[in-house]
Amino acid sequence: MPIVWSRFYRQHMLLLAVTGICLALLFHLTALDVQLEDAWHSATGEAWPLRNAWWTSTLMHTWLRYVLNIAALVTLWQAWKHRRDADALRWRVVAISALVVPLLVGIGKRLSPMHCPWDIDRYGGHAPYYDPFAALLAYIPQPGHCFPAGFVSAGSWLLAFVLFFYPARPRVSLAVGIAASGLILAMGLVQQMRGAHFLSHVLWTLWLSWAIVLAVHTGVRAWRTPSELIRKAAA
Repeated sequence: MPIVWSRFYRQHMLLLAVTGICLALLFHLTALDVQLEDAWHSATGEAWPLRNAWWTSTLMHTWLRYVLNIAALVTLWQAWKHRRDADALRWRVVAISALVVPLLVGIGKRLSPMHCPWDIDRYGGHAPYYDPFAALLAYIPQPGHCFPAGFVSAGSWLLAFVLFFYPARPRVSLAVGIAASGLILAMGLVQQMRGAHFLSHVLWTLWLSWAIVLAVHTGVRAWRTPSELIRKAAA
């Protein structure tokens, strides 16, 4: 592996470790999750007034998901189209991420005992609130299947495009990362407004998605140079 990629992976493994610890401590030691949800729950005196609003439930949650699913299909087509050229591995990373990120997040959500805000007793539901760290140690008899954030993962695979442009075009890579993260956080904010997820769910989904993208990038050996690919094809 070239030195630049070895250093890149080490840096991001460290970044994931540090940010993971920070996220766990932040939501375990503070009431930030519920403090933010309190505002959305009864901002107008009505429980979750934006839960079924057209722009949150139809435009964002339904139509935007369709658009992102179409984008994923286009990505798969591009990966197939470029399967034999020098960009093959970069497209493969994006295509696999488009499949694997939502799949693994969905599996994690299916296995998770955590509940959505609208199921929490603080907001008239039946279940107690647990932050992601506390949920690991708690016994939750009626699982809520609400962590990580499935809707957010429909767009978080776009983080793979950060590595599509790196390291050849670092400014474009940075711009794509900022744009993708902005979209992911906006999707997460909509779900918080609806009472569908806490902030911790959204940020952990972002964290997990980047970890999965890095794992896919490593697994397909996308750090190889075009010259290495040409030699392999000629062998």
